[in-house]
Amino acid sequence: MLPRFTIVTPSYNQAQYLEETILSVLEQGYPNLEYMIVDGGSTDGSVDIIRKYEKRLAWWVSEKDRGQTDALNKGLRRATGDLFGFLNSDDVYTPGTLLAVGEAFASDPSLTMLLGRCQYIAADGTPLSECAYPGDLRIEDFIADNPVPQPSLFVRMEVCRSVGEFDNTFQHAFDHDYWLRAMLLGHRIRGMDRLLSLYRLHESSKTVTMRYKQDLDMIASHRKAMASLSPDDPLRRTLRTCSARFCRRVTIEHYAWTRNPAVALVFFRRMLALDPSACDMRVLKVAVKAMLRIPAPAPIPASA
Repeated sequence: MLPRFTIVTPSYNQAQYLEETILSVLEQGYPNLEYMIVDGGSTDGSVDIIRKYEKRLAWWVSEKDRGQTDALNKGLRRATGDLFGFLNSDDVYTPGTLLAVGEAFASDPSLTMLLGRCQYIAADGTPLSECAYPGDLRIEDFIADNPVPQPSLFVRMEVCRSVGEFDNTFQHAFDHDYWLRAMLLGHRIRGMDRLLSLYRLHESSKTVTMRYKQDLDMIASHRKAMASLSPDDPLRRTLRTCSARFCRRVTIEHYAWTRNPAVALVFFRRMLALDPSACDMRVLKVAVKAMLRIPAPAPIPASA
């Protein structure tokens, strides 16, 4: 028997994409689906779109909330499915995704978290590059590389019950924090070599500020995870080393992508604080270039 899916779509003022998202779920043809839409009080016509499909929804609401984490937690509290996934109101599932994932979970009782492939698309739906596919994922690589495209990850509901609710402290990396908490409880992410979702990129999602906040949230999530472990737990040292590797990577990426030397140096300093041995010649060269590009302070005027 196929397991029951709970899919939650958090939504706020994404009317131009929302219907495509909804149809990508409803047209899966999956026989045992609980689909919820939690809208944050949209004013752009989103509610009219939701009402158009309300007879096919398990539940929906439109009211002011505290963001995506609040919306997802509302859905989780009502969830009755065996499997859980969430799909943002501008992303889409590819045809046959729920059936493929449902069959994978049904055939392997030991499977608790499943990650498939994901492709980026432009705002107008034009295909872009495909996300890197990591396959089966170790906690070390999860922290150091953050290779999880959120819409292609599905978990058993028992994972959600053991982890609890999404933490609204991490508004820009709440999903990363959630999956890390699950992995600390012993759950492992297994790979499915199948394209499961399309992840839409907007100009707002590509901004320097957004990427900066997301990376800072991830580091804070790593810090929280380390604090939850006893000082003599070997995993604590592993997390520290991997978080330093993450900082090393984003130091290079921020300098190359944003050309913002100050931001790159923030992560370089955090890398050194976590694990100085993570510093190699490549990232050191980036740090030196970044320091040379920061404007010198204005001279102090001589006193009269």
